[in-house]
Amino acid sequence: MKTAFFATLALAFAGGTAIAQPAPAPDPAAAALQQARSFIASSRCPAATARADAPPRVMRDSAVREATYHRILIEGCGQQTHRNYLAIILLDGTRRINELLPGTTVTDPVLQRDAMQAARASASATARNCQQITPRDSRFDGQDAEPTAPRRTRPWAEIWLMEACGTMLAVPMRFTPTDRGTTFTAGAATRRAN
Repeated sequence: MKTAFFATLALAFAGGTAIAQPAPAPDPAAAALQQARSFIASSRCPAATARADAPPRVMRDSAVREATYHRILIEGCGQQTHRNYLAIILLDGTRRINELLPGTTVTDPVLQRDAMQAARASASATARNCQQITPRDSRFDGQDAEPTAPRRTRPWAEIWLMEACGTMLAVPMRFTPTDRGTTFTAGAATRRAN
């Protein structure tokens, strides 16, 4: 039996906030901006601004009416950050939005979900007594030779920042596209200054 894959994916990201919205609700792009503005309001820089950093990427799945991936750039207080959201409209019209891995990751939501377990395992190996590992940021590591490619064809690296009981850990992630998808590995996590 087919389930709403993106609906399941949206709820699978621990640490993110899934919000069910009754119809009519804002369009997905407006909902992503609204989530980013809520993040800003609770941040140390409430004067920051949020705007779409790229056009929404439409994702196909017959179990949902619509699934779109939104990258939002937040600027303020001398800093820039990205927040990434998956907006879905289920077949019954229910709308959900979920924050995915923040930062400049170029992984799509499915690859993020698949690689997150490896990143958490790496962080857990470094922070052995911590049961709560939360993704906090990501950084594409290197030059992006395929910024608009619908599917990446070259290997790339990222650093995923994970919080383990108040300690920030940097997990080096390596992604390699193949004919069957993308493989990934998580290197040993290293401690970073908070």
